[in-house]
Amino acid sequence: MPISREQFITLLTNSHKRIYNFIGSMVVDRNDADDIMQETSLALWKHADEFQEGTDFGAWACSFAYYRVIKLRRAKHYRLKLADRVVARLASDALGETQLDRMLAAEQFELRRRALVECLQAVPDRNRGLLLDYYANGRSLADIGLGIGRNANAVAQLFHRLRSLLRDCMAKRLPSPSA
Repeated sequence: MPISREQFITLLTNSHKRIYNFIGSMVVDRNDADDIMQETSLALWKHADEFQEGTDFGAWACSFAYYRVIKLRRAKHYRLKLADRVVARLASDALGETQLDRMLAAEQFELRRRALVECLQAVPDRNRGLLLDYYANGRSLADIGLGIGRNANAVAQLFHRLRSLLRDCMAKRLPSPSA
């Protein structure tokens, strides 16, 4: 059962300083911190029904702020460039390692998913269809080979080349681990 509006406002008010300090630990400019706090508050309001009563509201709220800080950091106008691992280290104090690890894993997954979608668009339609038949529809290499007049070994070699192309494409689109 979702919390009431009054409960939400009370939790947000009581956690405001913690959230703002969390943002301030990762953002130098006070105006940016104010903007992120406002965006975070709006996002929290929109997602209030997802809050699990009895859990740490402040940590939950800081996770929303964290994503907004990352968004700001990636914006071209942001002057202070800290490595993601530095920002993650700062965030770990407020969120705790386990929750931060889950957030970073989810963010990394989403970045990889987007890169894969973009890279798949660069694969010729025919080959993209073969990849989808195999990975999405579960067709065997032998079955795919029958459909295109090749044996399973030839299809396996084609898939090896396509996976290499996708891996290289994704490597170009994903940030380096040291960024």
